Amino acid sequence: MNAEIDARASARSAPRAIPRLRAIPWLGAPWSMLSHPGAYLLDGYRRLGPVFQFELMGMRMVALIGPEANRRIMVTQREHFSHALGYAFVRKVLGDGLLFQDGEVHRRNRALMTPAFHQRGVQQYFDVMSECAATHVARWAHEDHGSMYERFRHLTFDIMARLVLGVRTAVDIGRLGQLNDALAKGTVAFLRVGWSWTTFGKGLSARDALRAYLREVIRARRDVPGTDALGLLMAARDESGAALSEDELLEQAVILMFAGHETTTSMLTSFLLALREHPAVHQRLLEEQRRVVGDGELTLEHVKALDALDLVLKEVERLWPPISLCQRGVVEAVECGGYLLPPGTLVIYSPWVTHRLPEVFRDPDRFDPDRFASPREEHRAIPYSLVGFGGGPRLCIGQAFAQLEMKVVASLLLRRYRWDLDGGDPPLRYVPTLYPRNGLPGTIRARR
Repeated sequence: MNAEIDARASARSAPRAIPRLRAIPWLGAPWSMLSHPGAYLLDGYRRLGPVFQFELMGMRMVALIGPEANRRIMVTQREHFSHALGYAFVRKVLGDGLLFQDGEVHRRNRALMTPAFHQRGVQQYFDVMSECAATHVARWAHEDHGSMYERFRHLTFDIMARLVLGVRTAVDIGRLGQLNDALAKGTVAFLRVGWSWTTFGKGLSARDALRAYLREVIRARRDVPGTDALGLLMAARDESGAALSEDELLEQAVILMFAGHETTTSMLTSFLLALREHPAVHQRLLEEQRRVVGDGELTLEHVKALDALDLVLKEVERLWPPISLCQRGVVEAVECGGYLLPPGTLVIYSPWVTHRLPEVFRDPDRFDPDRFASPREEHRAIPYSLVGFGGGPRLCIGQAFAQLEMKVVASLLLRRYRWDLDGGDPPLRYVPTLYPRNGLPGTIRARR
């Protein structure tokens, strides 16, 4: 009798088995997961619910899907989830910058970096953003057919290099761009062998060259740091009066360079694609530019009044979030959705999937910027439903920077230029960031 009672108690206390997506043992479904991770995870959610597990190249992963999962990971149980463990796969290439730090180290470094990226700090960058945008787009208008994705990439990298790293010369920006390209490819290389001829090995070489370059920059600016983001970071002091060491500055500079333009490039490219597919929305934005800005030059006050543009960019963020999935590692056992996740569990959550749930956003596959306008405001009905920039205490530190940059570029294009994009539905690549595989080719010409 006692044995039967013990057996029942043990059964009640045993953790529930997490539903598993069927796939090839050990290998999983790498093509589906890496070609379109959002679609793969959305299919898993529809089959198995908001918590399920799957394998990928020998790694066991648990997907936590939906706004409630986002809230747990980002806010209520965030101390149970580690960025460092979740992104161990890419840290060897990208280093140990703010994005991959946890706990007290992250809190200290974020506090030091915040002044360079909060709203008032970002506003001082407006003139440089406007100048860079005007120079690049004017050059595009004299070029033939070309990739809009690559054009945006060069523009946003130029802005990042000037405002975040303080780099001014075209030669340096070109060199940094080449190193960044190799770095980005190294983060997603499957063959994790550091031989010089492998993609991963080239990424490691680019990391070392980039660190050497930035070390020279930091040492040359020690006495007069400057007012760009790197300079503000060099001058910052924590509560005890300590500054970041040279090695710490290097780690932060690398991740700021890498993350400071890739996501903005993705969203600007998706923005043009959305306007091509929705001419009525395009016309609405043109009319807003004429009404708010008119024939004069764009100002910060104008930017704050571009309400329709803000709605459209939110809808672009919802439908085409630059990052389809995010990772965390469990450092302390945690219960999610009735399932126990032990330490060491690799967790995945997906902005793309959250943004496509019909119980969160009405008619989620339809492009509808007005879903964010009053009185609908669908993103406010359920907290943590729009998470293209993350949320909670670890909301993307560069969100204000990116949003201002996108509005400056978009406003310039709408007011002064017209563009003609190739037709067809371009296939999209989702890893590491979303972009059209064909680069979204087209032409840009100045308006008469």
